[in-house]
Amino acid sequence: MGFSVKHYLRIRNLTIKERRKHSRVETNNLVSYICIDDRGNKTKKGRGKAINISRGGILVETHGSFEWQDILKLSIDIENEKHLISIKGKVIYCNADGFGKFRTGIQLLETNEKIVSFVINLLNAHSKLLGIV
Repeated sequence: MGFSVKHYLRIRNLTIKERRKHSRVETNNLVSYICIDDRGNKTKKGRGKAINISRGGILVETHGSFEWQDILKLSIDIENEKHLISIKGKVIYCNADGFGKFRTGIQLLETNEKIVSFVINLLNAHSKLLGIV
């Protein structure tokens, strides 16, 4: 597991202010999505993978791009669950990665206890690996 820029700067006695409300955890879960318009009509659908996830958001990598403020219905494949976990989100940004894929930051608009539990378990596991807990 690599270190983030924040960890590197902390090691070098430099600090930066983290603006995120919730800690993010790297993951590699499959995600399917449906983009919906203001009237609830499906405008597109596809699949991708989660790059990282937190209690308040998720970063996904897809082959298709999104517009700012697009509303997505996400279905996330979470370990130890028999069914996909569904949650609604709003696109905050979408950037091309230069290799034909897009990385999209999505703010979660709903709270799903299974996702919260999943994120907490990932955070605990990463904290133990880093010797924080």
